[in-house]
Amino acid sequence: MTIMNVSASIGSPTRFGQHTVGVRVMGTPRSGTNLAKYLIERYLKVPVVFDQGFWKHGIFPALMNGRDLLYGDLPIVVMSKDPVSQILSWYRLARNDTIFRPKKSLGSFLRGPFEVRQDFTRPGSMEYRFKTPSDYWNQFYFAMDALVRSGVPVHFVCYENLVSSPALSLHMLSHFLDRSPRFDIGHTVELPHYALGASNDIDLTESSPIDRPPFDPVRAELASALARIGWRNARAILRGIDDDVLEATGRTGFRRSCREAVGAKAMLRSLVGFW
Repeated sequence: MTIMNVSASIGSPTRFGQHTVGVRVMGTPRSGTNLAKYLIERYLKVPVVFDQGFWKHGIFPALMNGRDLLYGDLPIVVMSKDPVSQILSWYRLARNDTIFRPKKSLGSFLRGPFEVRQDFTRPGSMEYRFKTPSDYWNQFYFAMDALVRSGVPVHFVCYENLVSSPALSLHMLSHFLDRSPRFDIGHTVELPHYALGASNDIDLTESSPIDRPPFDPVRAELASALARIGWRNARAILRGIDDDVLEATGRTGFRRSCREAVGAKAMLRSLVGFW
């Protein structure tokens, strides 16, 4: 029988608690990685790494040293949005033709091949292709859950929970990082006033807040996403999502939540058709 060990031998050994040297934050595009970085660094005083060794939006690579699985020298925080809200956000982002290739309609975006481009590497960008956007969501978070099953220190955070209960989310993160004292659940946590721009570990310049829209917590609400995307499109997304991956991200019973959150606007948009 082949035995695979877990190793953190890329760089120095991981140190937890008051001596934590940093934490890696990963997630698909628009999943809240920049918000997590902002809150972790501001309130937990732990530096965040995005792209050192591998891309924060990429499917976790199988880095090996003999039979040892290498995951880097840092604990990993994984951000996720629910698949309906997330894929709607990707459709909006695809219009800019940066990380995602644009499609003519939401229907073709949901059902056609889905390409993801790492947009800041040179001389060329690394690209990935998936069957659909749902396939990318599935594969990304399945791989992160596989790390958990391998014994890697990984902590999943739901974007909607981070926005609605930031103090509780930070408290749980402080447990994961073994910080002492734990973050106080009663502490007031201020979310950013403006939307956080995309960032990586290579291009460190930030855009001015004047150039950014106000931070909108409503975008984390499932009912709002369903009203925009329509129930028929939401069902198309859910057909490509696996229950075990939903559960891994902390969304057991999500299909039922979708059915309960569907409102008149979502049903009407389904009758009108794809957009």
